[in-house]
Amino acid sequence: MEVKFFNKRGEEVEKKPLKLKWVDFDIKKEFEHFMIKEIYEQPLVSKILIDSLRTEQSDIVNKFLDEIEKANRIVFIAAGSSYHSSLMGSRLLRELGYEAYSVLASEYKDMKYDKNTLIIAVSQSGETMDVILALKDLKERAKKVLSVVNVPYSTIQRISDSSLEIKAGPEKCVAATKTYTNQVIAFLYLANRLGMKVNVEEIPDEINRTINMNEEKVKEIARDLKEERDIFIIGRGINYYSSLEISLKLKEISYIHAEALAGGELKHGTLALIEKGTKVLALNPSWDIDIKTNIEEVASRGGVVYEIPKDFYAKESYPNFSLYSVIVGQLLTYYTAREKGLPIDYPRNLAKSVTVK
Repeated sequence: MEVKFFNKRGEEVEKKPLKLKWVDFDIKKEFEHFMIKEIYEQPLVSKILIDSLRTEQSDIVNKFLDEIEKANRIVFIAAGSSYHSSLMGSRLLRELGYEAYSVLASEYKDMKYDKNTLIIAVSQSGETMDVILALKDLKERAKKVLSVVNVPYSTIQRISDSSLEIKAGPEKCVAATKTYTNQVIAFLYLANRLGMKVNVEEIPDEINRTINMNEEKVKEIARDLKEERDIFIIGRGINYYSSLEISLKLKEISYIHAEALAGGELKHGTLALIEKGTKVLALNPSWDIDIKTNIEEVASRGGVVYEIPKDFYAKESYPNFSLYSVIVGQLLTYYTAREKGLPIDYPRNLAKSVTVK
């Protein structure tokens, strides 16, 4: 069958096929579900990404750095897990002295945009409709549109002036795991290049260590969580964004009402819900002094607190701990859902790529 292409003026145009370079992880192999397979792929795909940022994508990295340094304001636009990773990205830039924000794509009109505003769109599929609609509106109003995507030649990549690929390969499970991780690594890499002290080299090995050293402990705690209807995840500073991602995983895959909140907000209402037996996951690295008070507030009211890294292994390097703690959350989500016998890869009412408004 002959296929013809036409532009909006009705003129026939010639299209040349493009060969997509896509790392083939699209087989479950010995894994029971795609989700756990994709969790286990993270040490490999993180290394692939870091190597790519140094080599084949180095020119694109330099373009990102140049645009970031020239912009008066940087606005990340994203949805879902990509929004949570973008919160990490904007936080890192603010720590470096840049004016940076993250905006939900569906609420992008709340932010001011002008010719000094740099837009960075974040989407694993590159087809998220809310992000696409925002970019089409902002393309002429903003300084430049950059993007961070997983799927090459996607709509968002084509709209963008420049685009970084996170090289995670196909992700079959509806819940983002390795794509979230590689988005965060991309932002850590950029922050490191901009002057923040980030040990990028340790990340693949530490992800591997985090998975292997926590799996049995996670299975044990998952048995305790399977009957829970509610759980709270608390963190402070950059770890608050990790708590948001962990809570999303527990909601979408384990069907548990999981609420993330900044530790300091506990006493502004949520503490009323803490009673004997209430489960709380706390992101409690040694360098975070304030969260320890929040843990005491929960424990004194009979709440059961699981702590990262006290109860789970996660290297406490800053800011990488925030990434490693999410890996723990991914494992906890998977094994809790498995204990409950849930459809892990394809949870009810959800789609992998949200292509409707």
